[in-house]
Amino acid sequence: MTKDELLSKIQSSISEQEAKLTELKNKAASGSHEAINDLRAAIDDLEPKIEQAKAKASEIAETADDKWDEVKDSLEAGWDEASAKIEKGWNSFTSSVKSLFS
Repeated sequence: MTKDELLSKIQSSISEQEAKLTELKNKAASGSHEAINDLRAAIDDLEPKIEQAKAKASEIAETADDKWDEVKDSLEAGWDEASAKIEKGWNSFTSSVKSLFS
């Protein structure tokens, strides 16, 4: 995978996660008290993970092209790990409050 391909994949994923987070924030603004607490907990858990993903994207973007072949495997692995943490956070959250998304 080239640097540009990886960055495109990452940016697409981050945009998707940010859209989901915005949806959560909107639901938190109109939900029941109990649901709001669950939503706020999920938002507090997910926001830093998305910020970490953005930091990883910046790290990849700043990698010099002539160094890309040397570091691409570790950067791709780092992104996969950050992405998995976000996905795990979403899965944990949505299984506990599925009714909010029906």
